[in-house]
Amino acid sequence: MDSRRNFIKKSAIVGTALCLPIFWTRESAAAYPDLKTRSPKKALILWYSQTGQTRRYARLISCILKEKNLTVDQREIQEMNKNLLPAYDLIIVGTPVFYYDTPSNVSDWLATIPSIQGTPVAAFVSFGGPEGNQHNASCHILKLLAGKGGVPVGRDAFRNIPSYPTPGWNSANQISAQHLPNAATFDQVRRFAADTLERISRGETISIGYEIALREGLRALPLVSMNKKLINKHTVDAQKCIRCGTCVRKCPTKAIDPFKQIVDRDKCLACFGCLNNCPADAVVMEYGGKRLYGFPEYLKRNKITIMEPPEFNTCS
Repeated sequence: MDSRRNFIKKSAIVGTALCLPIFWTRESAAAYPDLKTRSPKKALILWYSQTGQTRRYARLISCILKEKNLTVDQREIQEMNKNLLPAYDLIIVGTPVFYYDTPSNVSDWLATIPSIQGTPVAAFVSFGGPEGNQHNASCHILKLLAGKGGVPVGRDAFRNIPSYPTPGWNSANQISAQHLPNAATFDQVRRFAADTLERISRGETISIGYEIALREGLRALPLVSMNKKLINKHTVDAQKCIRCGTCVRKCPTKAIDPFKQIVDRDKCLACFGCLNNCPADAVVMEYGGKRLYGFPEYLKRNKITIMEPPEFNTCS
C-alpha cells in the first residue's frame, strides 16, 4: 500500500517540479459561431462543489450579475435539467480541479447537453495548490461547451484552502492556503464576472489554449483507480450517522447508501465528497491504513472560519 502511495506522491512531485509549459495549442476564435446576443438578460450559473468552495464563487458571480440587472439562475450541475440550457443567453460553469482535470462527472454531463448555438459561455475552477493544472481544467470545460455551439468569453481559476483529505491535514498546500479565500480572491471573482460581461458587449471571444506541461501528463496515469486501491475501508458509522442524506446528495454517482452503511466501490470516483460533507463525521474512510476525517472536522479542529464576501448579506 505504501509503495502505491509513494508512487502517487513522487509522480505529483515530478510533475510539479517540471511544470513549465513546453508549448501551447490554441483553438482559433474564428471557429466559433456568432454570439446570439451582446446584451445578455438571462444567465445560468452551473456549479459542482464538494466542500462549498466552488459554490461560494458561483454565488458571488450570481450576485455580481444581478447587480448588472441580469436575471440569474444558479444550480448544482447534477440537479439541473440540461434541456433548459438553450433558454439562457449566458452560461457560466464552475468546478473544482480533481486529479489535474475537470471532474469526470462534470465532463460526462457537459458532453450530453443539447445545442447552445451562439450562447456566450465562461468557465472557472477552484483549486487548492498552484500545481493543480487548473488552466487546462478550465479550458476543458470551455472545449466541451464550445463543442455544443457555445462561444467562449471568459475563464479563470480561484485558489482556496485545499479540501483534499490527508491523515493530518498538514500538507504544504493546506498550511499555505489556510487564509483563502480572502478579499483579494473575491475581487478576482468580481473582475471575472465584470470582464465576461464587458467582453460580450464588445463581441469579443477568447481562444481555448491548452498548456502542454509534464503535470498535464499526470492525467494519463490511472490516478483515480490508484487512489481507490489505497482506500482500504469506506463505510458509514451507523452510530454517528444522523440520517441527513448529505452524503447521498453530494455523491455524483450515488455510490453511497448510509442506511445500509455501504459504498459501491465500482461507482465511487474517490472524490471524497461524502467524507468532506458529512456534518456528523460518520463516513469512515481509511487511506493507506490511516483513518481520515473530513473538511468540516478539519476546520473545527483548526478553528478556521472561511471568509464570506459582503455581497451575501444583501444578495439572495
